[in-house]
Amino acid sequence: MNYYSVFDVKGTKIADCGSEKDAKILADMVSGRTYRQIKLINPQTVSVAYTRLEDDKQLPAQQILPQSELEPFIV
Repeated sequence: MNYYSVFDVKGTKIADCGSEKDAKILADMVSGRTYRQIKLINPQTVSVAYTRLEDDKQLPAQQILPQSELEPFIV
């Protein structure tokens, strides 16, 4: 499994991308940017324990937002 990091002219990482195509697009946007493939060595899946909270400590359910009345933007 690999990913790609994009760097600015000074060598500061500006983004991580899951595909080379996306990294190349970001690098080509500004002169001097570069990208590099990063190889993951022995990626691991981590199991994280959880604790169920009492009902009063949980976040309330999200309310459904009303239907938008905006008109579509057509170019």
